[in-house]
Amino acid sequence: MTDRKLFVPALAGVLGFSALAAAAEPTAAELREQIDALQAKVSKIEARQASASEQQATVASVLNDAERRSQLMQTGAITSGYDKGFFVRSADGNFSVKPGLQFQFRSVANFAEDAKVDGDDSLETGFEVRRARFRFDGNAISKDLTYSFVWDSSRSSGSVSLLDAYVQYKFADEMAVKVGQFKESWTHEKDVSSFRQTAVERSIVDALLGGATTDRVQGIALVYGGEGNPFRGELALHDGANSKNTTFEDTTSNYGVGARVEYKVYGDWGAYKDFTAKGSKDNLLVIGGGFDYTESGDSNLVRATVDAQWENTTGLGIYAGVIGNYSEVDEEGSDGSSDNYGFVGQVSYALDPSWEIFGRYGLVMLDDDITDEDTINEITIGANYYLGTDGSAMHNAKIQLDLVWLPDGSPDGLNGLGYVASDEQEFVFRGQFQLAL
Repeated sequence: MTDRKLFVPALAGVLGFSALAAAAEPTAAELREQIDALQAKVSKIEARQASASEQQATVASVLNDAERRSQLMQTGAITSGYDKGFFVRSADGNFSVKPGLQFQFRSVANFAEDAKVDGDDSLETGFEVRRARFRFDGNAISKDLTYSFVWDSSRSSGSVSLLDAYVQYKFADEMAVKVGQFKESWTHEKDVSSFRQTAVERSIVDALLGGATTDRVQGIALVYGGEGNPFRGELALHDGANSKNTTFEDTTSNYGVGARVEYKVYGDWGAYKDFTAKGSKDNLLVIGGGFDYTESGDSNLVRATVDAQWENTTGLGIYAGVIGNYSEVDEEGSDGSSDNYGFVGQVSYALDPSWEIFGRYGLVMLDDDITDEDTINEITIGANYYLGTDGSAMHNAKIQLDLVWLPDGSPDGLNGLGYVASDEQEFVFRGQFQLAL
């Protein structure tokens, strides 16, 4: 009786538990949902692992590339750095590239008597980016094959155009041939870079009679000279004066020939690249001369110059040059010929390693048949401040200030110098900051 009493409750409990277990067991649909959820989680985990593997592979690739480049640098396969400009060069020196930027920002104030159409005085003031250039210089294949590519921007529009594009090959000791578009070498004032001038701008003599009238040409030139040679020269055959950025058929000139010869009495050719005697370690004296002949249609124009430059180690520098132009027109109704002459003289003195003062005089004598105002005088005084410790930046960073007096006024077309057309006197103040990298 007792066992029966105990069996009945136990059986009821087992049946109740079984019923609860049956009620908690998932259906087939619920099991399917759980399986899908598990598969989704597994897929996410696998995707994360794949992404991590790809990232590790990318990091490893970057590290390997950096290591390879580091080994190249360490073994000397490629060198780079800064030596009077940034450069990248192969270890053997047969390949190199030197990028550069040149920037001149200028302020001009011009007062000209009776310059307006109604006869009133004129006052023009303002700022301008006088020059903004970028360039690539270097050598390729060998140290004997050098190149230079320079682009300039317009002051008025900002448009970019080709300025220089040439290669030069040294085929013998102190002999080289140059081909492309380059500055014709016949006057020293033009040969000296616009970024190495003592005054804010070149003289009015250069603008009207000198190198500015020939500027860049397209052609071929034979170059002679070396660092240890007191003589050097250049002879060029080209498409005519100022023939830059032209095709073989659209130049206004028939042809041109230009040449320059220089003799270094004493000193270092490196000091002849500018007009300043700042930091000169040796006295310098160089005498030079050159010419350009351009035939254009029925006219012929000969330009010629003789100049000299002297510097000493105390900071005093002197430059002087004379220029003559002779033109002849062989056509009916023409007066035949004209002669124009010019002279420029400049003196500079380094007060200390950073400051320099200078004065310059320019004289242009035009043929009476060209204009009634046949004599133009230009008187300039100014100062330069070279940035860096004791002016160590030299022409790479400097501030220039000058004051120009034009007692006879100026012809039209010289706003690049800061001048306006006038028959009466002008006073021009120019300030400029220069940076070259």
